[in-house]
Amino acid sequence: MRKIATYGFLFVFLGAIVYVIYHFSQKEAQTFFHANDKRIHYVGRFDFSENLEPKTWAPGTYLEFVAQGTSCDIIVEDEVKFGKTHNYLEIVVDHHLTKRIKLNSKINRIQLFKDLKNGSHHVLVCKNTESAIGFIKIKGIYCQKLCKWKKPRKRLFEFIGDSITCGNGADSSSCSFGKGSWYDYHNAYLSYGARLSRSLKADWMLSSVSGIGMNKSCCGVKHSMLHVYERIDFQKGNKSWFFSIKPDVVFITLGQNDGGNETRAFEKKYLQFLQKLRRNYPNSWFVCCTSPMAGKELKHKLKKSIERVIKVHRQTGDQRIASFYYKGIYNKGYDKHPTVEQHQLMMYELNKFVRTKPILSQLR
Repeated sequence: MRKIATYGFLFVFLGAIVYVIYHFSQKEAQTFFHANDKRIHYVGRFDFSENLEPKTWAPGTYLEFVAQGTSCDIIVEDEVKFGKTHNYLEIVVDHHLTKRIKLNSKINRIQLFKDLKNGSHHVLVCKNTESAIGFIKIKGIYCQKLCKWKKPRKRLFEFIGDSITCGNGADSSSCSFGKGSWYDYHNAYLSYGARLSRSLKADWMLSSVSGIGMNKSCCGVKHSMLHVYERIDFQKGNKSWFFSIKPDVVFITLGQNDGGNETRAFEKKYLQFLQKLRRNYPNSWFVCCTSPMAGKELKHKLKKSIERVIKVHRQTGDQRIASFYYKGIYNKGYDKHPTVEQHQLMMYELNKFVRTKPILSQLR
């Protein structure tokens, strides 16, 4: 009996050793790929002056790639502006596995996926917070292999606006409205602009700043969009953005922070802004939108101003411009901003408009 017990113990022990050896032999080896690898595709206002490590400030900027294997990590540097604020990211794997995370240190190693089926996996990493929260810098990716992937040719939509377009005040999934800081409620990935773009199989850019106006800003913002639009981080006097990519359609949603006051000045700045846009984007369609947060009175004022602006602008011979007026009032989120659910409803309104106009059919 003692010999049988001894043999049984040895059998179990040897079995355990075989299992451990097999387990570690199957463990996937990861390789580090620099962030400037050509198999990584960047969309939006990225600064590539530090060749190996692209960085970005703007909300909604994103990178895409296809990784081979069962796991994948990314290394991201957070500016940690003011010594305490952290950016949020949206992680999307295989177009449907999503998670929203908050960076928690200066250098962050983020697990994008783990224990998936061994094969090719598409990954999208989107900056959910806006430029006022600081930059993120992509330092590299760990995975078994980066795959060659030809990104499909897509239309590009640009959305110029304020906190609404940023997705500010929309998402209470991390903490209830009023329990955190204002930037805890950002979700650029689920904003109406990003959602509209995905619904029409387009890429997106969000050129937006909380508090900003066309003529007059609010909430401590001392400049208007006219002054900072050409800056890569929307900060006056900082590095220029060179408009190397051209959107097919530009949606302009400004006026909420102007408040419907100083109408003539608002319309004058609007016309100047359109002229500046046209110089940068000679073939793009422009869509001038009212504010989806606006109450009845402000909505009416913005509608009339946009009508006058477009009428004057068309006198230059430019006909690739349209107006859009939101029917709903969307203000159920933090500080009366639209919620993520209301961003979906805003997208539905805008989607219906775009599909019923000749805009898409006339794109090059």
